[in-house]
Amino acid sequence: MKNLSCIIILLFLFLSNSWASGHKNVLLLLGSANPDVLTRRVDVAAQLYRIRKIDAVIVSGGCGAHGSKICEASSMAMQLAGKGVPSSLIFKEENSKTTVQNYIFSRRLKNEAGQRIIQGGDTVYVVSDHWHAIAVAARLEKYDGVTAKFFIEGSIQPKKEDRLDYAAIFNGYEDNHLFTLKGTWLTPEAVWTKRDSIYYLSQDIIYATDSSNSSYSVSPAKKLFPFLATSSEFNPPIFVDNRSFWYILFDGRCRKVSKKDFTILQDQPINEWLTLPDSLNWSEFNTGYIQTNKLVLIGNEKMLLAEKNGKQFNRIKITSAERYFTNWPYSWAKGNVSAVGLKNDKIVLYRNMESVECDLGSRTIGNATALKLKWISN
Repeated sequence: MKNLSCIIILLFLFLSNSWASGHKNVLLLLGSANPDVLTRRVDVAAQLYRIRKIDAVIVSGGCGAHGSKICEASSMAMQLAGKGVPSSLIFKEENSKTTVQNYIFSRRLKNEAGQRIIQGGDTVYVVSDHWHAIAVAARLEKYDGVTAKFFIEGSIQPKKEDRLDYAAIFNGYEDNHLFTLKGTWLTPEAVWTKRDSIYYLSQDIIYATDSSNSSYSVSPAKKLFPFLATSSEFNPPIFVDNRSFWYILFDGRCRKVSKKDFTILQDQPINEWLTLPDSLNWSEFNTGYIQTNKLVLIGNEKMLLAEKNGKQFNRIKITSAERYFTNWPYSWAKGNVSAVGLKNDKIVLYRNMESVECDLGSRTIGNATALKLKWISN
């Protein structure tokens, strides 16, 4: 019996690590604001699922794009499940506004264990119209170390404005880091003000500008935050705003960092600051803030509320941003907040090229406004 138990444990460990060690077949289905086009793409994906061994399905598309009334990823997930694709294999990417962002946010997407769904060595089947699918598949193969194949739906004759390399996805920046930065410009991980300047941390750069964005400067993030030297779009830090300082959560550590001079005031293991339940992973959260003794962590789909008890925060409740805040923007799906900044009696939430102000007392959200900052190559 003891030997049998050992075998079962080893088998469980093998299966749980299979994503990290084995190559998978991943189906990437790109959304559309047109419900009819969306359904036709789902039909192609469902047919592909029936004839190929598929280990994971990513449905990529945001909410309310081009004035539509659907959340593309949610609609595709429901339709696929109705056609026999197990819901456990479907992962939603609900942040994208463009085909470029379909590529960027899908390659970053992780499962609940914090593992990237698309990994080097995988085979990725891209389903969309041909001018989308070919370009996205080509870039995935060139820059992400996968074998990529495309399956297309729609007329074989493109419109006059449709190019085979749609939006220069394949022949855009050869520096994939710059490509992902520009494709999400600006989706910051932290925002703060000092004197008359506003600072935005995005991936490995800090963009500083005046309020009118008449001039700007760019510096490496590691200049102010040297411990973030190994951060990347796949391993971003979590900035938790507490007015005069941040708690910066990165690589298993919680660092309390002064906003005045960026010195580290305290450094401790992250589990001594807050212990997550087994059902949650740190990769599920992007940002947060502290109001008096209450901690709010925000992720793409989940929010965690905790209160301070001595030196540690203790979990109170798991919810979502759309439930916690009043008047949550439909286009922001369930969350997808990338950064938070405290501002007097308000907080500013940042998400994929947009920001909203929120009243701290009533938790009421204002209207989303576009972040229009000069691109760094201009």
